[in-house]
Amino acid sequence: MLAAASRARGAPQVSALDLLALGLASAKLGSVVAEDRVTVFLRRPFAAGTAAVQPKGEGLSRAVGELLTCAHCVSLWAAGALTAAHLVRPHETRFVARVFAAYAVGEAARPLLARLR
Repeated sequence: MLAAASRARGAPQVSALDLLALGLASAKLGSVVAEDRVTVFLRRPFAAGTAAVQPKGEGLSRAVGELLTCAHCVSLWAAGALTAAHLVRPHETRFVARVFAAYAVGEAARPLLARLR
């Protein structure tokens, strides 16, 4: 279905900036989902502990818990989702990817800025 949609519209060009933004956004989304306080509600049904970072349960529930508490794992799925979205809605996906990429750059720059104070 995605392939048909991208052929019908003509596959969007992916620039080096798009690739960089998609990569940074995927990494940041992974850490936000797997580690941030604001996403505890997503992890809570599948993970234990105050920050909901320890997978719990068995079977499918445990597998989802393992996925949602692994920043690397979530990043891979986020990369796939963002890439698929880029095929169908390139302008909107660029916006979302650049927002998260800017967030990632800001977070990476924070220690450097703190040292400059």
